[in-house]
Amino acid sequence: MGALLSYSLAASVMILVLYPILHLIVNRNTSFRFNRGAIICGLAASLLLPLLFDVDVKVFPEAGGNLLHGVEVGLQPVAATSGSGADASAGAFAWVPVALAVYLFGVLVLLCREIISYIRLFSIIAGSERTKNEGIVICRINDERTAPFSWGNFILLHDCSAADESGSVYLHEKAHTDRRHWIDVLFADLFCILLWYNPFAWMTRQLMKLNHEFEADEAVINSGIETYDYQRLLVVKAMGNRSIPVANSFAADKRSFRKRVLIMSKKRSSRKTMLIALCAIPAVALAGAALSMPVPSRFLSDISGYSFRKELSSEETKPDPAPQDLGIESETSEPETETVTVIPSPFEDQEPLAEIIRYSVETIQPDKDTKVNINIVVDEDGRVKNVSSDSPDGAEVAVAISRKFNGVRFEQITYNGRPVEVRFIVPVHLKKKE
Repeated sequence: MGALLSYSLAASVMILVLYPILHLIVNRNTSFRFNRGAIICGLAASLLLPLLFDVDVKVFPEAGGNLLHGVEVGLQPVAATSGSGADASAGAFAWVPVALAVYLFGVLVLLCREIISYIRLFSIIAGSERTKNEGIVICRINDERTAPFSWGNFILLHDCSAADESGSVYLHEKAHTDRRHWIDVLFADLFCILLWYNPFAWMTRQLMKLNHEFEADEAVINSGIETYDYQRLLVVKAMGNRSIPVANSFAADKRSFRKRVLIMSKKRSSRKTMLIALCAIPAVALAGAALSMPVPSRFLSDISGYSFRKELSSEETKPDPAPQDLGIESETSEPETETVTVIPSPFEDQEPLAEIIRYSVETIQPDKDTKVNINIVVDEDGRVKNVSSDSPDGAEVAVAISRKFNGVRFEQITYNGRPVEVRFIVPVHLKKKE
């Protein structure tokens, strides 16, 4: 579940930088089909690009055919000597389960609202009088306060007799149906459910629906109907009426109505305005660079590795955490090696830690390419206290690394002059042997 929130935050950064560009395109370009494609591409890019960025703080070179592709060492102080490391760690990350719970609750509420909206939509369609015209199902709306709207292959009007070629409202809703705008709306709704906390996601959805209205209004004007007459019709039948959130509605609020009237009277824009879309390239590069920086990447990694099940398991089995959280205590049943090798802190030199991990995984033969995060907790004296993985695939790697740390300790790590317990997050990439 933590991975979902982490992914959502990365997608939020993408839509944040893309929204100003999409806003400019929709408000300055009168090629509405192009605008529609730009918005869909913007939403898709926000969802796909975070999956393509591989955040690396430091990558070590491969050593002679080893399975290890790269090692990224992230450093994070966990607790000072004044208190228990586990307690301080829990306090430092207490916000993660709260944030995750709030996020999942919001997703659940909006998902339920979406389902209720579709139930209401289908109940209106099921309870209406229906006729067919050119393969389109035309339904009569009994509620005069609900504006005409369309969804899928259905057009809902106050009077079925208005469904002729000269009916402006019918032509408007038919344009929505012919262009399958309902698919865009469903996509935008799911996007907003995933990023419900991000106002730019909702504003992008509004841009999409506004552009749909521009496109449908253009179809009506191009059919030969006078612009002034159509604008008066908007005032009579659209202003102040209720709309169905999941459908394309003829209704218009004051702000939307003003934009629709202005765009009808606007001259066709130059094709050069489409070049605004090129600004998305540096915007995406900027967002990618921001997500790849150490602080944001570590922040997202901490959230991604969190699991309610893992948290509950560790609390219920506190005396013996190893079987539940895949953590392997460095203190084994074998006698401790008398000779202790001291290696530099990864804050000073990361190579010794990387070498230990390389040697640890030499004998592991995964059946597929695997990337896991290994958490190494070092106490105030520099001894490895615990080695764990964020997934079952990393259990064997955690065991192997734990064994290699027998008889090895780090130089004492201090923070503000005091020894501290530290956790190292080490992403390890194991390659399948050919």
